[in-house]
Amino acid sequence: MPDRPVQSADMMPPTAELAQGQVMGRVSWQFQPPAGSEVNAWLCHTGGCVALSGPRGYTEALTGIAADSVLYFQFALQDSQQRTMTLRGLQVIVNHHGSTLKPTRPVERIRTL
Repeated sequence: MPDRPVQSADMMPPTAELAQGQVMGRVSWQFQPPAGSEVNAWLCHTGGCVALSGPRGYTEALTGIAADSVLYFQFALQDSQQRTMTLRGLQVIVNHHGSTLKPTRPVERIRTL
């Protein structure tokens, strides 16, 4: 339904050590809707979501967020006349680098399964 967004599975770095102590920079994404179909899409983390401009692109809106944060897509149909669709090829590439900021207090992470 257009007013009921659907969430993808959580996406995490392949290993915890890979992104530990790092922060996100540019984040690229892609997904493949069926030919001729359009969908509203967001890339999300525990602190909020970024609206995506289309099925492929990049954003720097997540710059500075811990690189080991869980990301996920959220999708919604654009109008009530659309039928259920299957999106394929969901992919996120996170460029990350060391943080120059030192945390002032421990950060607790909640993992959604």
